[in-house]
Amino acid sequence: MSSAMMDALKATNGQTITCKAAVAWEAKKPLDVTDIQVAPPKAGEVRVKIISNALCHTDIYTLDGHDPEGLFPCVLGHEAAAVVESVGDGVTSVAMGDVVIPCYTPECKKHDCIFCQSPKTNLCPSIRSTQGQGLMPDGTSRLSKDGKQIFHFMGCSTFAEYAVIAEISAAKINPGADLDKMCLLGCGVATGWGAVFNNTKVEPGTSVAVFGLGALGLSVIQAAKTAGARRIVGVDINDAKFPLAVEMGATECVNSITCEGGDIKAVLMSTEKWGYDYTFDCTGNVNVMRTALEVAHRGWGESCVIGVAAAGKEISTRPFQLVTGRNWKGTAFGGWKSRTEVPKLVQTVMRGEMPLEPYITHTFKGLENVNASIDALHSGSCLRAVVHISDSGLQTSKLPKLKGNVRVDGGWMKQLSHWSEACNCDMTFSVFLPDQLARNSPPPPVLYYLSGLTCSDENARTKATFAQEAAKVGLAVVFPDTSPRGVNIPTQDDSWDFGSGAGFYVDATTEAWAGHYKMYTYITKELPELISGLFPVDPVRRSITGHSMGGHGALIAHLKNPGMFSSVSAFSPICNPTAVPWGEKAFTGYLGSVSAGKAYDATELVKTYSGPKPCILIDQGTADGFLNNQLKPNNFSAACGEAGYPVQVRMQPLYDHSYYFISTFMRDHVDHHARALGLRPKL
Repeated sequence: MSSAMMDALKATNGQTITCKAAVAWEAKKPLDVTDIQVAPPKAGEVRVKIISNALCHTDIYTLDGHDPEGLFPCVLGHEAAAVVESVGDGVTSVAMGDVVIPCYTPECKKHDCIFCQSPKTNLCPSIRSTQGQGLMPDGTSRLSKDGKQIFHFMGCSTFAEYAVIAEISAAKINPGADLDKMCLLGCGVATGWGAVFNNTKVEPGTSVAVFGLGALGLSVIQAAKTAGARRIVGVDINDAKFPLAVEMGATECVNSITCEGGDIKAVLMSTEKWGYDYTFDCTGNVNVMRTALEVAHRGWGESCVIGVAAAGKEISTRPFQLVTGRNWKGTAFGGWKSRTEVPKLVQTVMRGEMPLEPYITHTFKGLENVNASIDALHSGSCLRAVVHISDSGLQTSKLPKLKGNVRVDGGWMKQLSHWSEACNCDMTFSVFLPDQLARNSPPPPVLYYLSGLTCSDENARTKATFAQEAAKVGLAVVFPDTSPRGVNIPTQDDSWDFGSGAGFYVDATTEAWAGHYKMYTYITKELPELISGLFPVDPVRRSITGHSMGGHGALIAHLKNPGMFSSVSAFSPICNPTAVPWGEKAFTGYLGSVSAGKAYDATELVKTYSGPKPCILIDQGTADGFLNNQLKPNNFSAACGEAGYPVQVRMQPLYDHSYYFISTFMRDHVDHHARALGLRPKL
């Protein structure tokens, strides 16, 4: 965030802010964009500067007088992204300048909250009573107009330039996210995704019927496709919605009014004899809710109510429908635990796995256009209208491109390319993300694997046989490339042991290479920051390993950054590169001299190392053709002995330098790091 923006936020700390807000003075009347007063946050509260707000049908439902809890006057809005302006006493989870999504479903995270501690629900009741009364947790409002109290709405009230929310309603997200898109995750789209992933847990190969093809229904379709449903039928009364539904993943669509015979139940059941495994009502119409239940599969079908019905409406069906095995359930905010899981949704979008662009059909600039956004939503052609209210002062991150996402051994192998500021080019890396062992499991720590000469990010991930053991212990593994690629340096492809595929994990200083070959900065600074920002991993607990040139990289990354890595290991590392031909060639070419390479030589670095000393595990094959002239583990072992640094060099009889060797002992290395990272008991 710019210093000017931080100064602007500081300037209003502790003061009552007069700002613009769209006030609903009474039901069925246009919103009044006027000046209101927003008081400073009290204990456990956060005042936020609203950046963008998406209009949700729930806002209109309340404005039209259909909400039994609707209170007037109020400031509507609950689907937003914001920047923290100030915090009240006792607030620790967010600070001034943090980016948050206000969430109408809070998460207190207290150990004695049975709802927060249960993986079955997200319905934390900590502030429910006062939130339903349009008030903050202490029973008062922070909003007023010339002394007249204004009610809060859903604990958010984001149709304003500023709002006050409870700390437990503020989900802190990646500051580089595009807030004009991420605001959608405050309600509708996130709700549809969660109905699929959390509440019904749609399985691969199942059938799904979705009633109502607005933004909510489309998000259900998008998630069901991601979950692997074999058949997804979209149902609506407007044929114009069908093309986008198919684009989002529907296998077919049906108009419930103009379908054959006008009997949507008969049409749906004609193609799925016993009904659909999962059905979703996204309309709020109680008659549609009944239909959705009654086309659910006999014996096990689940029907999820997502749409909000008007005040006083009741649902009904014959008990026989439930006796014969159908399950009727509902969802609030898709079951997401807001402060824990909304940040992960933002990361998923930023990785390119669940795009939000199709939902944004209308955009408006300035709060004064909020009534125009309401008109757009009423038009029937609008999915989500986003109102950009103010600038954040933050730079939106350049997002990576998702190149691959493959299921493997209890996790997902993802390959991405991104623009590297360090290397001044596109770089590619792969990440293995293990399945979460339990919903309340802590995020996995990260093991960085650095590959050897001629390799890319693909070699180890496909040959090292690491995934099964990593998934078992809950360890994420990152595979960077070994050099920049395609940067148009004349001699970059002249030899296999220098240039492309041979970056040697140094920051080059010679003129030809300094513009791009900054692999040391890339693996020790830029990539770890990118990984912790884009993936649900522990940003602190990390370890490092590698093979050959990558083993050299792992050793120096640890020795040059005391305490950065909890553990380190290596397979056949180049232990003393200033004393071997590979190192001499690399250091002369990248740094200008062999002597300059001492700053990247593990045998030299360990002599003066000062910091935590986790035991280094090294495996080395005795039949390795490079052992005596390129690797020299004895030199490193001797230097460690003199420096009092613990190292275990295991000479493995008859093993060579290949991935057959690596894959044989990879399980030992995963175990070594798992114990250091607290995933298994230390020996």
